[in-house]
Amino acid sequence: MEEEKLQIGIYHKGSIKMKIVIVGGGTAGWLAAHCLSKAQPGQHKITVIESSEIGIIGVGEATTGLTKDLLNGVLFPYSVDIEEFIRKTEATNKMGILHKHWHKDRSSYFAPLDGSDSFTNNNDIIFKYALHKFGYDKFHRASRIGLKWDDKDYAEMHAYQFDTFLVGKFFEEHCLKDSIELIDDVVHDVNVNEKGDISSLILSQGHKIEADFFFDCTGFKRILMEKIGSKWISYKKYLPVDTAIPFRLKYKEGESPLPCTTATALSSGWMWDIPLQSRRGCGYVFDSSFINHEEAVAEIEQYLGHYIEPIKVIKFTSGKGDTFWKNNVLALGLCASFVEPLESTSIHNTIVQIMVFIDEFLSSEKDKTVTEDNQKAYNKNINELFEYVFNFLSLHYQGGRDDSEFWRHIKEDKIVTDYTASMISKAKNKIVGSVMFDNANPWAPGNALWNWIMAGLKIITPEQAEHELRSSGTYEIAENYFRRFEQQELVKPNLGHAWSKKPYIEYTK
Repeated sequence: MEEEKLQIGIYHKGSIKMKIVIVGGGTAGWLAAHCLSKAQPGQHKITVIESSEIGIIGVGEATTGLTKDLLNGVLFPYSVDIEEFIRKTEATNKMGILHKHWHKDRSSYFAPLDGSDSFTNNNDIIFKYALHKFGYDKFHRASRIGLKWDDKDYAEMHAYQFDTFLVGKFFEEHCLKDSIELIDDVVHDVNVNEKGDISSLILSQGHKIEADFFFDCTGFKRILMEKIGSKWISYKKYLPVDTAIPFRLKYKEGESPLPCTTATALSSGWMWDIPLQSRRGCGYVFDSSFINHEEAVAEIEQYLGHYIEPIKVIKFTSGKGDTFWKNNVLALGLCASFVEPLESTSIHNTIVQIMVFIDEFLSSEKDKTVTEDNQKAYNKNINELFEYVFNFLSLHYQGGRDDSEFWRHIKEDKIVTDYTASMISKAKNKIVGSVMFDNANPWAPGNALWNWIMAGLKIITPEQAEHELRSSGTYEIAENYFRRFEQQELVKPNLGHAWSKKPYIEYTK
């Protein structure tokens, strides 16, 4: 077909500052379009190129509290109708993650989304006291969500679990109302100019699309990023699972959605279970070096006690791009980084990427946006975020299981990142404080969340927690505060500065 130039029109009075094209829809693409249009309304012409012939698996996905902040207008001054979002995306409440069988004794533990009530202090006395008092079963009572979990107080939405496909459609619907243009097609070729910028895209129907800035949301295909020379850095050495088999389960009669994601360790990986309103979205993530997909399906069926119908087999390599923003192209979603969905970091990281770009680097003009310094600063920030996530996920496998080839490989070959190994070593000597000066990235999982996992894997112990409280002279302070905290007599403690020798408490009714 003869090449034809498709004009991107003006949708408001006044001059367009930049023409922005997002290649690939889905959750990442339509989230980007939504945020760009709301953060700088009327400044840019935004076009999404998405093919209706390329399907998205809406098996179910969980998020962190950051998605709630985005929807409620906390991240920038625009909110959506939350009731409409919940209804249209099959969303349910998420209070945390229930981890099953990750320790060698096959025990389970609940990790809330929030930190303990003293997590901002270097000496996290409330966490230590709860671990000492309740042991491994209920140390989560150190947090406000943890108390609600125990009390079965599920009324407040803390984060969302939803159908990924429906979320993309929800934002697509809102974006199209805002005059964001949708082109139903696929990219056939990419033109790069002498500066290394993408100058235009040639679509399969012959249309030519020109723009000032591009977002690559093409998932594992990485169509734009590969064209401009970005390479993929594998983390399989530390996160060895490489295959996922998603499937759906119906609720039993009288069964209601549990307000948490469940991650169950199996022989060669783990199974996710995400409850939506009308069904459960599940999947087995495993290392194909130790089990094939037929054996994986058989193991799931044996564990569940009934037949399942796999949707497909997905092969992947955990890792990230060697750069996230290069020239006039920025990678989002799976195109930027992919790790197993163990801590629901995919959409969280996508939102972080979008907001950091908008808040710190997006100007009204291309020459003020696309600069070497901007790219360098952005890539450093986002790289630190992804590195921290990789390390955090590596921690989950350190429970000492050795009952299968996969788990013996993890244990005996010491499959763990250097950073995580150092954090474990620190914690065994002294429980890691939440205020860590080597964790400057405000978007990374806080060390408070590390403590939930370390306690659940029994890396840190109730005896250790008691000893640290008594040796620091804070046992009585923690005991008194925790009593009032459980009775909901307190708003927040004032524990003094992180570097104080003797933290103190001021009770607030």
